[in-house]
Amino acid sequence: MNEWEVDELVFEVAEHLEGFTALVRPGHPAYLMGPAGVRLVVHPIWNQRGRIRVLGVYPDGSRGMLLNLRRHEITVTAARGAKFVAKRIERRLLPDYRRDLVACCERLAARSAENGTRAEFAETLLTLLPDATLTEKERETVIRWRLGNTIGTFTVHGDTTTSTIEIRNADRELTERMAYAVQHRAT
Repeated sequence: MNEWEVDELVFEVAEHLEGFTALVRPGHPAYLMGPAGVRLVVHPIWNQRGRIRVLGVYPDGSRGMLLNLRRHEITVTAARGAKFVAKRIERRLLPDYRRDLVACCERLAARSAENGTRAEFAETLLTLLPDATLTEKERETVIRWRLGNTIGTFTVHGDTTTSTIEIRNADRELTERMAYAVQHRAT
C-alpha cells in the first residue's frame, strides 16, 4: 500500500469507529483521533503487501518519562476493507490501549501536580536565600547557596515530602541554629 491508499483507508475506517476522525497531513503518518485523547497511527507494512500496522500512541513525551508503558499495536489486512479493519481495531487494540492510556494520563497529571508543588516550595526557598541558584532535574530541584565561606544545597525531592540539606563550612552560630531547629522539630 502506498501513502495515498493508507490515507483513504484511514478516512473510511474513521467512519466505522464511533467518535473517531481521520487526521491526514502530507508528509506525515495518518492518524485516527478518538475520544479521551485516543490517537492511533496507521502505517503500511513495507514488506507485507496489503497489510497495515495500527499503533496506539501515548501523549507526547510520556513514553520517555513513564518507562513501563506497554506498546499497543496490531497488524491488519487492509484488503478486507475499512469495516473489517475497524472491527479488528475495536476488538484487539482499543480495550487494553484505552485502559493504559487512562493510567498514563493519571500518572502525568500526578507528576504535573508534584512538579507544581515542588516549584512553589523552591520559589519560597529562593526568596529566603540570597544569591541562590536553582537546578531542575528529573523529579528533584537543587538549590545552591553561598554566604561567605559557607555553602549549602537544598535538594527537594518529588512532591516535597522529603528534602536533603547539606551545609559545608558552617560557623558555630549557624550550626547551633540548625541544631535548635532540629530539636524543636523533634519535640
